[in-house]
Amino acid sequence: MGFLNRRAARTAVVTAVGITALGLSAVTASAKISYDFKVSPHAVKVGARVHVKGYAANDSDVLQKFCVQQRQDKGSWHTVKCAHGGIGLGGAVDTWVQAKHRGTLQFRGALYEADFGSNKLRLQMVGPAETVRVR
Repeated sequence: MGFLNRRAARTAVVTAVGITALGLSAVTASAKISYDFKVSPHAVKVGARVHVKGYAANDSDVLQKFCVQQRQDKGSWHTVKCAHGGIGLGGAVDTWVQAKHRGTLQFRGALYEADFGSNKLRLQMVGPAETVRVR
């Protein structure tokens, strides 16, 4: 085998090993989270109700729970309602919230998970906030 043939063979082997390693790392590091969250309407009068609906789940086999959170203006986040959840299923929430004060209401979805062998939930993911103007 000539020098160029050995070099081409070595390059092919190194390339194949590199591609395989990249493929394996992409497969092992992919934890998919399914997330859907909707708020309507986005402008209401004081006293009106806002429809909040969301769903989230992770493909890992651990205890999960999906919750809807809200805050008034720049205040702290408070949990409105949580799904029952389960192993590998964060759950869905479909609820109505009354707009009690003028300003802005923000809503977001939050997915909580427990570690293996533990029932203590920790925050896994928070979705982007949806804003409702209250006039």
